[in-house]
Amino acid sequence: MQEVRQVKAPSRRQWYVLLGFCVFALAVFLSFRLTVVRGDSMVPTYRDGQMVLAFRLYRLLGGLKKGDVVIVRVDSDILIKRVAYLPGETLSPRASLRFLSVRDYFDRPENPQTPYQVKVPQGTIVVLGDNRRVSEDSRNFGPVRLADVLGKVVNAPPAPSAPGPPQTRPL
Repeated sequence: MQEVRQVKAPSRRQWYVLLGFCVFALAVFLSFRLTVVRGDSMVPTYRDGQMVLAFRLYRLLGGLKKGDVVIVRVDSDILIKRVAYLPGETLSPRASLRFLSVRDYFDRPENPQTPYQVKVPQGTIVVLGDNRRVSEDSRNFGPVRLADVLGKVVNAPPAPSAPGPPQTRPL
């Protein structure tokens, strides 16, 4: 004789738990972006191939500050850089010298003979790579629109270790 088992339909509570889990998963998916670092522009902070987690809704929690690491879109490229100057900030005279090649992106005085302070336009930020010798950043492409900031890096797993024999410590 064959035994017949009845399958219970999920209870209302189980449906609510499932719905809550789906809403939570969707919120996490929409709030964070996982990005792989490409290149050496952020060495030693981040290495090529390292994964970083960026918070997309950073504006809700205080926006950007100097020194924050951000994921930005420049043309068709996705880059990881550090915020150097915020909208409306004036670059120091020494910093202005580093940005000579991109002064066309910033406001200029009427008299080109007059020394001037470089002011970051509203709605934009200046970003730099930590490894300045190889980084392509605002010195090359100018300030980045805030609309092109895709997220603020909140966490990064440890960088992949350098190839070679395992490191040992003396006893």
